[in-house]
Amino acid sequence: MKCSHKREKQGIVIRFCGELGHHEAAQCVEYLEKTMILYANDPIILDLSGLTFMDSSGIAVVLGAQRNLLGAGQTFCVIRTPPSAMRIFKAAGIQKRVQFLPDLPTLHLEEEEPVCAGK
Repeated sequence: MKCSHKREKQGIVIRFCGELGHHEAAQCVEYLEKTMILYANDPIILDLSGLTFMDSSGIAVVLGAQRNLLGAGQTFCVIRTPPSAMRIFKAAGIQKRVQFLPDLPTLHLEEEEPVCAGK
């Protein structure tokens, strides 16, 4: 699993590439927590487009990230989720609790904040 992040106008985009299963989940959680602390005032956007595999461990990673980020007053959303991973999220009903977007949220001209928030 490769984890990386990049600052965009909308916030900090964290990208996961590779497999997200039981063995990789701890690494992802650690990366998310460190990034959340480093960018405590920025929205966090999780980009899953690089996933080649995800099992139910991915659900725990996303829900844990959302819980921690919203608890700290940060906004959170997930973008570019591959169809295979989205099927897992939908089967568990997670799309009702987490904001999934097809791409980076758009900024409106009068807004400085992204349209990215937890549910």
